[in-house]
Amino acid sequence: MSQDPSSTTTPKEPVVKVEEKKLVVSFIQFLRQKVSANECTDSQIEGLEIAVQCLENAFSLTDKNYAFQPSKPLLQLLTEAEGLKAGEEEFPAPSADDIQRANALKEEGNECVKASKFNDAIEKYNQAIKLNRDPVYFCNRAAAYCRLEQYDLAIQDCRTALALDENYAKAYGRMGLALSCQNRYDAAIEAYKKALELDPNNDSYKSNLAIAEEKVREASQRFQNNPGANPFGGLGSLLGGAGAGGVGGMPGGMPDLGSLMNNPQMMQAAMQMMNDPNMQNLMGSMMEQFMGGSAGGAGGGGFNDLLAAGQSMAQQMQQANPELVEQLRQQFSGTSTEEGGNQQNQGNNPSNPDNNQQQ
Repeated sequence: MSQDPSSTTTPKEPVVKVEEKKLVVSFIQFLRQKVSANECTDSQIEGLEIAVQCLENAFSLTDKNYAFQPSKPLLQLLTEAEGLKAGEEEFPAPSADDIQRANALKEEGNECVKASKFNDAIEKYNQAIKLNRDPVYFCNRAAAYCRLEQYDLAIQDCRTALALDENYAKAYGRMGLALSCQNRYDAAIEAYKKALELDPNNDSYKSNLAIAEEKVREASQRFQNNPGANPFGGLGSLLGGAGAGGVGGMPGGMPDLGSLMNNPQMMQAAMQMMNDPNMQNLMGSMMEQFMGGSAGGAGGGGFNDLLAAGQSMAQQMQQANPELVEQLRQQFSGTSTEEGGNQQNQGNNPSNPDNNQQQ
């Protein structure tokens, strides 16, 4: 899905087309049929139930939408359209001709990038990837996505490139740029460090790493200067330390709970974490301290004990599910886009999301 970089402000109302609803209904029917065929474990079923709820909410589906009946099941449509065969190797080896054609398409994509025709470049890279799943093609497409400010797609392409070549420094570097443009500086720092391990003399990686580290220091300093702005003490500190700028009417530093609830991965991770006996015991202890100390007022030991328990829970969350904590961290430290348009790439972030030439 292409997007004009000049119009990336988040819409105030969901934009959902009728045909998109039909696609999502078809996909949900596929998920339910897979569960009905007893092809899923209990853990899978739990995750799929969350996914269905999130999809229905995100696309504003009602029971009436399920009156749509596709002419063929979604999986069959995909299989026929892509010419897939049962039992075929996931990624068959490309022929010499495929490799040559793919490289030519990649070069055409690079020329499109130079001409700032980023959507055209993405289409060229798409065609190249169909012929040969070379990590360079994914990394180049990530650069084009960045120029369109489609950072999530860019990050996924970098991750795919690294899955194909774990020693691909440029993929780490470009992922760091995309993460920085989303204000996800902790994750960007890790990406830049990995890039420098593989390419220690790259000045661009060094410069961008220094910028990301400075951003983290600034956020930490803001929190230290105004610790009272975040009522969640150690938990808020662990999740990014942002003491300013609440979202959606919530207190400063609080996350957008609607976004959290609409994130299937986060919902599944949260459910798994809450099923952990250690976490259940910790939550029970917190409730006991809260109920026991509530009569003493905010100045009593009960509230301090509650904050200490919150810090303990935060540490437990970090150990049990670091990916969930990282997502929460971004919610706590993210910047509101209600005013002033898209604020993802401001401040000292690299203005050019791709400081290196295409390969």
